[in-house]
Amino acid sequence: MKEIELINDIKRRVGKLPKAVAKGIGDDCAVLDMGGDDYLLWAQDMIIEGTHFDLKIDKYKDVGRKAVAVNISDITAMGGKPEYVQISLGIPSGLRQTNIDALTSGIFSILKEYNIKLLGGDTVKSDKLVIDISIMGRVNKKKIALRSKAKSGDFILITGPVRNGKKEHLTFTPRIKESKYLMESFKVNAMIDTSDGISPDMIRICDESKSGCILYEEAIPLDKGLALKDALYYGESFELMFTMGPREANKLLMKNKKGMKFFIIGEITSNKKERIIVDKKRNRTKLKLEGYKHL
Repeated sequence: MKEIELINDIKRRVGKLPKAVAKGIGDDCAVLDMGGDDYLLWAQDMIIEGTHFDLKIDKYKDVGRKAVAVNISDITAMGGKPEYVQISLGIPSGLRQTNIDALTSGIFSILKEYNIKLLGGDTVKSDKLVIDISIMGRVNKKKIALRSKAKSGDFILITGPVRNGKKEHLTFTPRIKESKYLMESFKVNAMIDTSDGISPDMIRICDESKSGCILYEEAIPLDKGLALKDALYYGESFELMFTMGPREANKLLMKNKKGMKFFIIGEITSNKKERIIVDKKRNRTKLKLEGYKHL
């Protein structure tokens, strides 16, 4: 069973949610209304040896850092601030203490960097190294970015240039600074992080917003040496992709003086079946719901 099929099957079986759940399955975080001016954001991401990292070539410290960073990125994609984590570790028997120390060093270094508090977790014996993290954060109710709020006529933008996920997936910087700037100074309609690739993550916005999209190959900024195919379908770059009205997008590009880089790469359309990329020769190709394979 493919990942998207499994998620959709689970989503169908969840049933009606309590009123306190402002958003359940279908976005980067669950959104809970606990009263007050802020929503509580709650996300969970797991990385496992052999699927997300290779201990023959990857450093334990970098692996620990990544486990937290991918969770931070989910909070960031909703416009929120990460605050707390709980961490569960599946540790292979015989794993050297020096490697465990390096792993936890990577975890605590990024927690300290972003002032996130560890509240608890669990440890078990496992055949492979597994790091499962639950993260909580907050976002102002008036500033939250949901995948479902893209509007026809919106411009599609991305932070970048898009990083090479094959080379930088362990050391990327979550786009907290960019998210904070966007949410404080502009009206963002929809947002997502490109964990699985521009194409599947753009389709997720379209699915939730019941819209279509047109992307332009020549407008997508790529790190040197990164192939467009990898940016579209490999992912692991964790850039922020978002939509806003044309006036707001132009204001962002004209006003931005903080050294952050934003690029217009396409537009949202009203045609749900129109999800395409236009190449440099003006050929139109349908976007595929294919990206980083977690299953």
